[in-house]
Amino acid sequence: MRLPIRTRIWDVAQQQTMSPSMWNAPAAPADEAERLNELYSYAILDTPAEERFDRITRIASRVYGADAAYMSFVDADQQWLKAQSGRRLPDMLPRSESLCTLVIATDAEVVINDLRAVPALAGHPVVEAGTWGFYAGVPLRGEHGHVIGTLCIVNARAGAPDGFSTDVLHDLAAISSHELILAQRNSELYRLTNTDALTGLANRRMFDSELTRTLRRSRRTGSEASLLVIDLDHFKEVNDAAGHAAGDAALADFAAVLRGVARRPDDLAARIGGEEFALILGGTDGAGALTVAASLLEALAAAGIEHPKRGRLTTSIGAATLEADDDARAWFARADRALYAAKAGGRATVRTS
Repeated sequence: MRLPIRTRIWDVAQQQTMSPSMWNAPAAPADEAERLNELYSYAILDTPAEERFDRITRIASRVYGADAAYMSFVDADQQWLKAQSGRRLPDMLPRSESLCTLVIATDAEVVINDLRAVPALAGHPVVEAGTWGFYAGVPLRGEHGHVIGTLCIVNARAGAPDGFSTDVLHDLAAISSHELILAQRNSELYRLTNTDALTGLANRRMFDSELTRTLRRSRRTGSEASLLVIDLDHFKEVNDAAGHAAGDAALADFAAVLRGVARRPDDLAARIGGEEFALILGGTDGAGALTVAASLLEALAAAGIEHPKRGRLTTSIGAATLEADDDARAWFARADRALYAAKAGGRATVRTS
């Protein structure tokens, strides 16, 4: 049996650190880390509109006679609109300014008959704007049960429609979840076709796609992003002296070291050429990029991968943080120039551009 609406809203307010008469975004749920891991596994954030999800919001709007319906996915900081009908919203907005964060926090449906009458929502940007009076949102669950997003309807006028029930909204959310699982299967197929067979890292095609996506996301969110271009020093000597089998083994061993440095979900490690690699670092400034580069040099030294003529395998790194006038090609070119400067400066080091 579902909790009464008033009790549900009060539970949210009680979780807040400020007075329940003033909006304060609720704390993340206890399973936040697992929830985010499952969300990221679908590779659905900041992706183009898809008819299969647009259709769900259109049906929701028509069934309920709603002014608008939205499907969104919520990461640690942002709400990403995947599909919407009716009044258009930005493709992303801060999680703290979202009503759907209440659904994430409570792991349950949230229905608010009159947004302006709930003390806990006083000061919320949506309430202050006065655009919506009624809200109903239900969880979108991943395959493992975590609430990774929401499906909601809104009306400008306060008050639930006559005979209102969330049953159809839940059914549509379940259909959406099945579509998500299908999307994950397709994402896995995409990963397999965009993975370097020798190293298990992303290949050049996936790298180019991800570099463009990271640039676009940085422009939209105002976050920084950095790129490392990495080349193994004197690698031809490995193949010439020890054979290509030894060279392949060294590449695989280096990939394992690089993978250990690329720990965050938004980091992408790729093999983009014979002995050339790259690391895309979303949400990372220049200082952070240098820290990661230094960590890679240290980790490679600790790994002690054998070089038949130089003792141990080393690498040179070029780093570039995204600048305002960069496109993907210019961004990569700056990192590549920094790599050549590192090579010219004696190798086994990092340079920035």
